[in-house]
Parts: sequence; C-alpha cells; structure tokens
Amino acid sequence: MELLQVQNVKKVYNTRLGGQQFTALKNVTFEIARGEFVAIMGASGSGKTTLLNIIASLDKATGGDVILEGRSIKSIKDRELSAFRRKNLGFVFQDFNLLDTFSIKDNILLPLVLSNENLEEMESRLKPLAHRLGLEQLLNKFPYEVSGGEKQRTAMARAVITEPKLILADEPTGALDSKASSKVLNLFEDLHKNGQTIMMVTHSSMAASFASRVLFIKDGELFSQLYRGNDNNKEFFDKIVSNLSVLSDGGVDIG
Repeated sequence: MELLQVQNVKKVYNTRLGGQQFTALKNVTFEIARGEFVAIMGASGSGKTTLLNIIASLDKATGGDVILEGRSIKSIKDRELSAFRRKNLGFVFQDFNLLDTFSIKDNILLPLVLSNENLEEMESRLKPLAHRLGLEQLLNKFPYEVSGGEKQRTAMARAVITEPKLILADEPTGALDSKASSKVLNLFEDLHKNGQTIMMVTHSSMAASFASRVLFIKDGELFSQLYRGNDNNKEFFDKIVSNLSVLSDGGVDIG
C-alpha cells in the first residue's frame, strides 16, 4: 500500500463577494510510496501550495480525498486534526515558524511536549538528532541568535523528532543563501536515505534535483512527472530544467 494517496482532489474558492469562483486544483491524482522523496514544482499560482495545505489538513478539498496510510483525512473530526498532524506529519516551512521566546532545544521538543511525552523519552530522541543535524552547540541559544541555515536545521529537527510518517516541506531553502541551502538539502537527502518519506514544494530546480521524483503542476492540474532513475543530481537537474521549459512560458524560476 502507498503511504499517501491523493485522489481526484479539487479545490474551488469563492471570491469575496461570492459572485465568481476560482478553481485552484482540478482532479489531482497521484501516490507517494513509503520512503520516497517527491518534489512538487509549478509557477506561482499553479496550486502547489494549496495542494500541500490540503495534504497537511490545513485546508479542505472541495472534492476528492487524501488518504494517509489507509486513513481518509476528510473522515477525521475537526477536534482531532491537531493531534493527527502531530502524530503523522512533520512540517518545514520557508520562514521557519520558530518561537523566539523558546530556546533551540525547546523549539525542537515542542511537538513532544504537546503530545505529553515524558522527559526521558524527549531527551533520548533529542541527543542523537541534534548530533545528526549539527545542533549540539546551539541548543541553549534562541532563534534570533542563530543563522537562517541553523534556524532551518532546527525546524527540520522539530519536524523529525516526532518520527512522522510524512514530512511536508514548503520552499525550505527559499530564505537561505546557497551555502545554507546546500547543507539543508544534503540533510533532506540523508533523511530520505534513512527511510523518511518527504514531499517538498519548491521553485528551485537545484532543490528538486535532490528528490527521487518531481511532479509538475500547471493551472491546478498535474501536468507531468519526472523520475530520477539512475541520474546523479546534475543529470536530474538538467532534466528538470528541460521539463520546466516545456511547462512554463517564463513564470517559473528555474534557478
């Protein structure tokens, strides 16, 4: 069984005055296997962030369904959604979403605190993860005291510490310089090699080249997809850029 199934997902928004409708997604269907690293690409306004929000249960589809490990998200009651997200999903965002009044350590542990995990278990998970992500010397610092790359690694640690079934990343390198981006992408690659399932929305062909598959969305529809196969990152990058040239009339950043 696939870990994630997106079945004929449609999303229609009403305008503020209710006189017109805008269709953001049109019957999008795909699956993600356990342990796969999938990138979603498309021009601004193509529907990729809307799709991510629906999979994250932060928004509701107008039609279709999202099934995570055999469970339909639309069957989950509103009061249970927060617990569902904490248990099953890890989030990494462009703007980090860290709490400035919490230390790096407390930011990482927050999902476990909210899940009422005991202190011993929290510490046992934190130590190897902080070492793996190079955060050991930063745990007592605050977000305003560290770099953007270090903030994103903190966000990754927070996403992973709950041992989620799926990590959802929205432009995780968008606010980083090239050196910090490379380090974050190498960490995503390492997580993937260790069996973590990842879905990443990105404008960056370089970021997408770390994935095992890229889905291209155009005007709310799944336009095409590209598999890495045996390609190295440079070879896959070149194919992604080529696909984007077909997809786009210039509205997609292929840097």
